[in-house]
Amino acid sequence: MARPIKEFALAITIDASITRVWDEMVDWEGQSEWMLSTRVYDDRHSPVGLGHTLRAFTGPFAKFNRLLGIMDEMVVSAWEPPRFCRVEHVGRIIRGYGTFTLNTDPENPTRTRFDWFEEIEAPNWILALIKPG
Repeated sequence: MARPIKEFALAITIDASITRVWDEMVDWEGQSEWMLSTRVYDDRHSPVGLGHTLRAFTGPFAKFNRLLGIMDEMVVSAWEPPRFCRVEHVGRIIRGYGTFTLNTDPENPTRTRFDWFEEIEAPNWILALIKPG
């Protein structure tokens, strides 16, 4: 039986240069500070950039415990600093990909547009758990 696929997208403009936004975006463990209900774990043994591996635990109170949620395993499959990064979700339960795309605001070079897109294949109960608020 095929598992459902869900797409998530977010676009915001940030008052910071593209290089600053890139640095914050690829500070994988630092994403735990701004990614809703998620705690990110960086595999510091893999190379930075293409092929880098990381994990993210998503669920209620994920920043404080790992009792209710799901661990998502990922590998970086595209790396084009400071504009584009793609990660593949390669775990047994969560499959799919996510992209981060950055563009300098043409009217103000100190502002950056941040586009985040995810296509996730997982059981419905997982999709409900990880859906952004």
